[in-house]
Amino acid sequence: MSERELTHIAGTFVIQASGSFLNGAGLGVGEDRNVTIPKMFSEGRNRIPYVSAQAWKRWLRNTLVEETGWPASEIVAIGWNPKGNVKKISSELNPVDFVEDDIFGYMRTEKDIGRNQIEDELEQTEETTVRGTKTKAVMRASPFLASLLVSTRKYGVRGRDEAFVHITKFDPEALELANAEKDRKEPIERPCTPLPYTTEFYNTHLQSVFCLNYGRLGVFQNMGDRIELDETLAKRFLKDGKVTVIQDEGKVGQVYEMTNAGEARRERAKALLNALAVLRGGAKQAQFGTDISPKVIIAAGLNCGNPIFNHLFTDDESGIKLDVGTLKEVIRDYADRICTPVFIGVRSGFLRNEADVKALDSTRVDRNGSEVLIQVTTPIQAASNVGDLLP
Repeated sequence: MSERELTHIAGTFVIQASGSFLNGAGLGVGEDRNVTIPKMFSEGRNRIPYVSAQAWKRWLRNTLVEETGWPASEIVAIGWNPKGNVKKISSELNPVDFVEDDIFGYMRTEKDIGRNQIEDELEQTEETTVRGTKTKAVMRASPFLASLLVSTRKYGVRGRDEAFVHITKFDPEALELANAEKDRKEPIERPCTPLPYTTEFYNTHLQSVFCLNYGRLGVFQNMGDRIELDETLAKRFLKDGKVTVIQDEGKVGQVYEMTNAGEARRERAKALLNALAVLRGGAKQAQFGTDISPKVIIAAGLNCGNPIFNHLFTDDESGIKLDVGTLKEVIRDYADRICTPVFIGVRSGFLRNEADVKALDSTRVDRNGSEVLIQVTTPIQAASNVGDLLP
C-alpha cells in the first residue's frame, strides 16, 4: 500500500435492474391514478428511474446487521402531532455500541427527553429552532456519503404489469350494505369479479457513487455548538474505558475517540464494504424478485474526500459498458491521492466490453512519479480486497 495516509474510501457500483420496481413514488395522476409508479426524475423528455439514497442506504444498513449479527439501532416513534401522525423518531444514537450510528449518523435536539430524535443520513445544521426557541443539537453527520442510485439508460425503459386479484368469496353483510347505497342504480350481481391493479416497472441498470470518511469512524467531536456524542453517554463511556479524550479545549469542548478506534474502524469499514457487495432489499421483491447485489464495484482508498469514480458507464440497447478511457483518466488525475490499488470487481458476462476491462488487470497508471495499480476481480473479492488493505 502507498505511504500516503488513507483517510477515505471512494467507489461506485452498478446493479442489474431488469424488470424491476425497487423504490416507489406512490400512485400516478389523472388516468394513471390506479397505477403504482417507481421514483423517477425528468431529464429533457425522458423520465429516468432512480432509487433514493435514503432507501438504498437503509438496505445497506439492514444487510450490514444481517451479515455481522451486530445489534441494530432500531428506529422508534417518540413524538406525534395533533392528528396522530408521527413527527419524531429515534434510534439508540450510540455510535460506540451501535455501528449503524457511527457510520450513518443521527440528529436530536436538546429539548428531547429520553430517546433521541433522528434525521437519518441527512445533512443537518448545528442548531435547531423548537417552537421559536434556539436549542443546541446533538448531531453526527453521516461519514458515509452516497448518491442516488440512478438509471444508466437515459431514455428510461419502462413497462407495465397489468395484474388481477382473483376473489373466491364475498362478505354477505358487506354486499348487503353495498346494495343499500343510495346511488346504487342496479343490484350487484357478480360480487366476485377480479380486482385489477397495475404496477409500472423499469428495465435498466442503476449506478451510485459513495465515499466513506474512514478517519471519522470511532471519533466524536463535542466542540462548541457541534455535539456528536451525548455528554451523558460520553461520561459513562469514559468511566467504562470505552472512549478516551484525544483533544481537550476546556470550555470549548473535547474530542473523544473509541479506546480501540483503530481496530474498530478497520472492522466496521471492512464489514460495510462486504455488506455492500452482497446488498439486498428493495420494494416489491415478491412481485419482481430483483437481485440487487452489485454486478460491478470499483473502489480504492484515498487521502481526500472526493467521490471520484462517477459517470463511468454508458448504456444502450446493446448493453452496459465501462468507459475504460475515462476511468484511466480519473486514476491518472488522482494518482497522487490514491492510496491503494484501484479494485474493479466485475460479474462475468455483465459488461459488453468485458475483455477491455479485464485487460486492465495488473496494469499501472502513472502521473509525475505517482503510480497506481489496477486489479480486476469479482465484486465480492474487490470489496474484500479494499477492506484487507485498510490501516
